Amino acid sequence: MSAPRLPILEKTLRARQRMIHRYIDTHKVMYQEFARFITPDEHNYHAVWDRVAFAILSANAPFEASVKALHYARAHGTHSRYVGGFDQFAGMVPAKLDYIQAIPNDDSLIRGQAEDGTTESWLAYRVRLAKKIKGLGWTKASFAASLIYPLESDLACIDTHVQKVYLGHSKWQRISQETYLLVEARVRKIAHTYGINTFLAQWMIWDCARGQGPNNHAIFPGSHKTESELWREW
Repeated sequence: MSAPRLPILEKTLRARQRMIHRYIDTHKVMYQEFARFITPDEHNYHAVWDRVAFAILSANAPFEASVKALHYARAHGTHSRYVGGFDQFAGMVPAKLDYIQAIPNDDSLIRGQAEDGTTESWLAYRVRLAKKIKGLGWTKASFAASLIYPLESDLACIDTHVQKVYLGHSKWQRISQETYLLVEARVRKIAHTYGINTFLAQWMIWDCARGQGPNNHAIFPGSHKTESELWREW
């Protein structure tokens, strides 16, 4: 007797899951090193600003264009009105300039403490970032938090590539918080399987789905230079 037929999406998901598991098996240690390399000093405002700004700039924009836009923003100062040029990068709209200039210069960008004195939960941290910083919805607030804490974050950025894996979407779509949490839970389950945090699993899923090989996210000059060196150059 033949096996029952699966819906096309479920068949595709199972195939992708097998591919994802092979990818993580092969690259887990490599990505842990990637994450260590980009982990900033959470009390260094410029390093944290980089991560939050990149999360904003990368919304609805190609990764490479977002990297160039981040470097352009740093080169022209974070609090100046950039004179032309920003729109040369795909996906860079004027509102993003306003958003990154408005990023607060205080400890509100990092995880705080709950009222009972414990460390702020990841969910509460994401919600707070999304509410406080214009240009960050749940997706990009998750990304910002994870870039600040790449080896700790229990959050996943459910962007176009991750939606494709788990929801079969051909392009990014706005999804409900309930759906977001369900997809994030699937990523978290994979993370637990490999003894890693949720973001690290999502990062590997993202690269696997893109099909372009490992992306080390080593785009933050402060990751390999002191901030004084960075600002002297830029």
